[in-house]
Amino acid sequence: MRRLTLILTLAVLGCFTALAVVSASPAGDFADGACSGDSDKVCPTGTVGQPYSAEFTLKEPGDACPTFAVSSGAFPPGLTLASDEGAARGTPTQAGSYTFYITVSYTCGTGGKGPGVFSDQQFTININPGTLAAAPAAPTVAVTTASLPDGNINQPYTSPALTATGATITSWSLAGGALPAGLTLGANGVITGTPTQSGTFTFTVQANASGANGTKQLSLFVLAPLGLQTLVNKTPPERGLTAKKLVNAPLKTGLKAVGGRPPYTFTAEGTLPPGLTLDSATGAISGAGTAAGRYPFTETVTDGTGTKVSVQWNITILPLLDFAKGKGLPIGHVDRVYSARIPVRGKDSATAAFAVAGEIPPGMEVDDTGRLTGTLIQPGVYRLKVYAFPENGAPISKVFRIRVRA
Repeated sequence: MRRLTLILTLAVLGCFTALAVVSASPAGDFADGACSGDSDKVCPTGTVGQPYSAEFTLKEPGDACPTFAVSSGAFPPGLTLASDEGAARGTPTQAGSYTFYITVSYTCGTGGKGPGVFSDQQFTININPGTLAAAPAAPTVAVTTASLPDGNINQPYTSPALTATGATITSWSLAGGALPAGLTLGANGVITGTPTQSGTFTFTVQANASGANGTKQLSLFVLAPLGLQTLVNKTPPERGLTAKKLVNAPLKTGLKAVGGRPPYTFTAEGTLPPGLTLDSATGAISGAGTAAGRYPFTETVTDGTGTKVSVQWNITILPLLDFAKGKGLPIGHVDRVYSARIPVRGKDSATAAFAVAGEIPPGMEVDDTGRLTGTLIQPGVYRLKVYAFPENGAPISKVFRIRVRA
């Protein structure tokens, strides 16, 4: 069928002599060689990505100057046909079975193999799947800087240059996070400036190389001077801090650390009121005082660098019932009515009960509310012991002196 098509094509061109030549053209000019077979010659199998070469062999090419061409069908992608040599060469790029026709034409010589004489042959080349040559792997860049030295607030800072392996680093940049205010990262991998913020700052640096980069998260701590503040963010006065609470009343106070480097440890030197405790991790003082009195002590914080700062405390636990300080009982006179209340103070002073013992001036008595009354009948100096009983807790007592004049 193919030879008939070729004859018809030549007829359309209107060349009668061409018809005579084609009808007399040599058939089967291709010989078995690298490619063999009868009607369909099969060539050696190729592989994608691997160099390939196969020659289409003629039986007796002589001096007729053969020229080879692919006249129809599918030639394997990646291969080219050398027209003067009759060879397929190249590197296949796609797997499959490719069938095509090679036509040889003779451009010189005489007789049966001369100008105008053609011969064609069907060929098949099978291409197996393969692996194309892999592109060179991009270098792997790894940032090797383990950590950065601490900085100090409001003081110039310069870090060691950042380091990386795997490629030649051309520049450094910030890939995430933020440096402390006042600091910048240079293209040479050095962090410089004067930090104006304290604390821990986390950010990601990037090492840039040709065709590759590497990143790593780092932290930089900027140290501020260690100090103490109250729980409401105020600086303690130089004279120290005070607090007052009644016995058994809840108390929550204390100090907190600012600046320095965590972790912080709080300690107390002196005597805390019984019932109160100091949290060594937070500096908070809490609890309920169980014994009245005035308790001076020192609260100290120590940071991670060993720096210490201290503040004086005076905590007073007030009794529920107490005798008023500096007050005694008034002077009485013979044959006159005497009336005085026992001087007490505190939450339970209005509900306390009283009793007296010792030298009671003749004519005087005490009621349950703590009032001394009566008409005095004998002059002198009398020492009496007064007892006060609160609603809760232990009773208290005090010796008073009463002078009765004539």
